[in-house]
Amino acid sequence: MDSREAELSRVVGSKIREALDAEAAAGDDIRLGRMRFIDRVTARQVSHAFERPRAWTVTFRRLSFGMVGAAAAVAAVFVWLRLPISFQIDSDAGPAAIAGNAGDLIEANAVVPTALRFSEGSSIVLERGGQLRVLALESNGARVLVEKGAADVAIAHRHGPGKWRFEAGPVTVDVTGTRFRVDWSPESRSFGIELKEGSVIVGGECLPTPRRVQRGDNLRVSCGTPATSTTAAKMDVAAPAPVAETKPARVVAHRDTHAADVGDWRELVAAGRYAEGVHAAERAGWSRVCRSANAVELLSLADAARLSGETSRAVEALLILRQRFPGTTSAATGAFSLGRLAFEKRGAYTEAARWFATYLDEQPRGPLMGDAVGRLMEARDRAGDHTAARRDAERYLQRFPEGPYAGTARVILAD
Repeated sequence: MDSREAELSRVVGSKIREALDAEAAAGDDIRLGRMRFIDRVTARQVSHAFERPRAWTVTFRRLSFGMVGAAAAVAAVFVWLRLPISFQIDSDAGPAAIAGNAGDLIEANAVVPTALRFSEGSSIVLERGGQLRVLALESNGARVLVEKGAADVAIAHRHGPGKWRFEAGPVTVDVTGTRFRVDWSPESRSFGIELKEGSVIVGGECLPTPRRVQRGDNLRVSCGTPATSTTAAKMDVAAPAPVAETKPARVVAHRDTHAADVGDWRELVAAGRYAEGVHAAERAGWSRVCRSANAVELLSLADAARLSGETSRAVEALLILRQRFPGTTSAATGAFSLGRLAFEKRGAYTEAARWFATYLDEQPRGPLMGDAVGRLMEARDRAGDHTAARRDAERYLQRFPEGPYAGTARVILAD
């Protein structure tokens, strides 16, 4: 092997090793095994080259080296594509993030949501008080268990169709779409899903047959108690907003104590009985409750109102939150929630853009920053402010080139 070939071999081998070492998701044993494989292939090629007749040694060595180098590169890429994806958990205190591990319990605190960012571009935003586990990671997807609460999901599908499955109690969701919201209450055994883009297949013990849910659909499944027969499960699908379970008759107990009613709404909301919790707060005096609740309670009450279809009540609670606790993380989260309500429930895109911009002004490195930029871009585009939407699209792609809103950003820039 002449000096030029030796130098080329050294450089190529070095580059391949650097690429493999840079793969954060690979364990040390995987990287070591791959490096040994490359060393073995290279060593075999060199030894075989010296055994061949001298008349064609140089030509064959060059050809063989090229084939081995190409094969090693292809093998490295093939192995890299088959490595499981990884994810990080956004912290509440700024840009730092924590590496996530399969099987760990992830809990969102009572103040702000928690965002999970996956290496191939997907994201899950776990709402306040929620719990989930990433049970398994694959090369093009993951298996996620939602133990309680709600989560906004955006699947990137970076390398073609992914293999994502979400589980909540006895319900399974096989993902073929890209953006949706899922919620699960283990106390009431109530499951809900709202499709924003694409479609999913919902199955499990609570449904007699798997059900496809498409963009714009909202499905709520009541699984009853653990002893309930699966044939007794109920389903309801509606278009504009998530459908709550059938509201019970409104029975006002003969208790005139204000303190008892205030205690009721907190307990009901914490148990996932959102509609009943909102009714209890109304009996106690909605404005009075909003003026006495702390910031965390106001966020929970607003979420309960939103999930039970009481949009005006949710807006009122969030506006009071921002008035009473200005400059706090809770107030910024309230601005983001006001933007969602304006966008999703009322189609008020200019107002939605204003609230998403407010969140970014108050929490430029907050856990919802990526979603806020993506939603701001969409809101401005739908409101007709295409110049600002293009700026937001460039900003989003610069920070999240493979993020869940990247496709929308490219469409906006192409127009």
